Order: sequence, then C-alpha cells, then structure tokens
Amino acid sequence: MNELAETKKAVTNIRLFMANLPTMLTDLLHSAFESVPDIEIIEPVNDVQHLLDISKSGTADVILLGSSREENICSAVTILDSLPTRYQDAKVIVLTQKPGYAEVISLFRAGVRGILCNTNLRFDLLCKSVRRVHQGQIWASNEQLGYLVSSVSRPKSTDVTDSKGRPLLTAREQQVLHLLADGLSNYELATVLRLSEHTIKNHLFRIYDKLGVSNRMEAVLYALTPRNIPSAASAAGETVPSKIRMIKAG
Repeated sequence: MNELAETKKAVTNIRLFMANLPTMLTDLLHSAFESVPDIEIIEPVNDVQHLLDISKSGTADVILLGSSREENICSAVTILDSLPTRYQDAKVIVLTQKPGYAEVISLFRAGVRGILCNTNLRFDLLCKSVRRVHQGQIWASNEQLGYLVSSVSRPKSTDVTDSKGRPLLTAREQQVLHLLADGLSNYELATVLRLSEHTIKNHLFRIYDKLGVSNRMEAVLYALTPRNIPSAASAAGETVPSKIRMIKAG
C-alpha cells in the first residue's frame, strides 16, 4: 500500500477538487481515485464552503462540481461565479443529470470546460475527461456540442428588420427572440441569458409591442415569415402580381 502511495505521489500531476456531489458518490469516487496514479484528490473532499472561502490557501487543476437536479443549475453557476481568484486557472467539469439546452448553455457560458451525465457514469470516462480537460480540451457529447452551435448561430430568418433592412429590435431583444424560436420557456431564457425571469418578461413585452403581436407564438411566426423588400417595379406603381407577369411573359 505504501509503495502504491509513493508511486502515485511521484507521478501525480492533476490535482482534482470534488465539490457539491452526493455524499455516497463522493465516497465511491474518493476510493476509486486512490488507484489512479496521475490524479490526486484535494482535501477536504466535497466541501463547497472551503472551495469558496477566499481566506483558504491552495488550488486545484480540475474541479469536479456536482449539479444533480434542475433547480440546482443556478446554484452551480453561482458557485462558478464565486470561485476565488486562486482557482482562476482551474478547469471545471460539471456532473449532472441528463442536461437540456438551457443547462448546457448556461454552464458553458459560466466557464465550464466539460459536462458529464451521471446516468450510467463510467469511471474510466470520468478519468479520461479529467485528463482531457486538464490538457485544455472541451469534454462534451455530440448533443451538447449541437446546443453550443445552435446558441452561437443566429439564422437570418429570425433577424427582424423593417422594409429598409433596419433592425426593429435591440441586440438583446433579438437574442431573446432567437432563443424563443428554439422553444425555450421564460425560466430557460433566464437561465441561458443569466437574467431574472422578470427581466425576460419585460424584454418579451417590448418585443411584442415593437412587432405588433400579442404572444410568443405570434412573435416567432413574425420572425420566421419572409417579408420581401418592395422592388423598383412596385415602387413605380406596378400592381400586377408576379405570377401573372410570369404567365404573360411566357
């Protein structure tokens, strides 16, 4: 046993701090990591207060942060926002239940470098994720990466402009409308944008007022409905429908 401990100490290069995890899972992982020579568990284990205490010393290379229920998403983000400066270089992996769009986006925006689903979690994949994130890589499933791509892409079809191509909405309102088109609820909008639900409602009311609609469905339909800029012929007073003009021309 001592020989294993000395070998582990000699090759250790990843300091892992576990926090906000279920107690039973923490105990299991703590024991399992004893046999992993290149990952060292930082003490105290699973102590969020110690993690956030600015008076404490020490640091970590990777932080494994738990978020087991949807209502804990915001608290996980709050923990990330409250990390002391001594952890500014630490890479964070969040262990959660099957995450949805809002959780994935809010966590990555908060600085997370990896997300693991605790359903059917495999220890070998956990170790692999710790190593990859420590090396500077992102650890995410294809579905989660798809959420990221969707969050940074803004289809032109949801950019609302007037007949001269000028935007009708502010950048924030356009962002809200874009996410609204993805089917997000007010709670999910607030989570992704890290705003209060009250602020989201105010944005929606202003969007409805500017677009002349009365609800979220009408706003999305308005944004997704193509609107042609008047052509030169129309501006000159021509009123013959384009389909009829095409028939006559043929």
